[in-house]
Amino acid sequence: MLAQEERKNPMFREVIDLSVPMSSMDTPVYPGYPQPLRAIFTTIRDNGYASFIWTFAEHSSTHVDSPAHFAEGTPTVDKVPVEKYVGRGIVLDFTGKPPRYPITRNDISSRLKKSRGKAGPGSMLFFYTGYTEKSRTKEWLDHPELSEDACKYIVELGVNAIGFDAPGPDHEPFPAHKILLPKIIGIYENLANLDKVLNQDFLFVGAPIALKGGSASPCRAIALLR
Repeated sequence: MLAQEERKNPMFREVIDLSVPMSSMDTPVYPGYPQPLRAIFTTIRDNGYASFIWTFAEHSSTHVDSPAHFAEGTPTVDKVPVEKYVGRGIVLDFTGKPPRYPITRNDISSRLKKSRGKAGPGSMLFFYTGYTEKSRTKEWLDHPELSEDACKYIVELGVNAIGFDAPGPDHEPFPAHKILLPKIIGIYENLANLDKVLNQDFLFVGAPIALKGGSASPCRAIALLR
């Protein structure tokens, strides 16, 4: 482990990891998805260097969905402009809500008026629900969700992407995916530590692996506090 002094970045006040680690055969996944699996390829003892082979679904751990996940003929994760994966972060607090609480247009607009940042082109809008902490419980899938009207409002705002510390921003029939992704508004799922950046001024970076033709990709999401 690095000492605290070694972990500091002189350009930013603090760097916060917003990702859920991907662990072999021990990662919370959406029902029906396979567990990530790591296999040994080489070892330091036998080969002089260590390396591994990983198999995982694109939508594993902390990841970002591309438009191609729900809309044919739209950009895959490697074709989305890279600047869409970076932006000023704004976190809205939706903790303590009833199961499957429908987030409305008014919910978002009222919280934005009290937030430090202005949502619009170049910004990233995050929803802090507290459900990543429930990932190994039966309540995990009962997270708050975006209503259709809320999704249309997000399109009007023109943000780069949205993100939830939950398995996703919606439930079947998946209005958020169907409305936001075709508009090239990315969706980050399974984020963590949003409580640490609530009411903070930060730059978000969530670049995915450039999986050619991918519908999504795991990413190391970070917040750079200024």
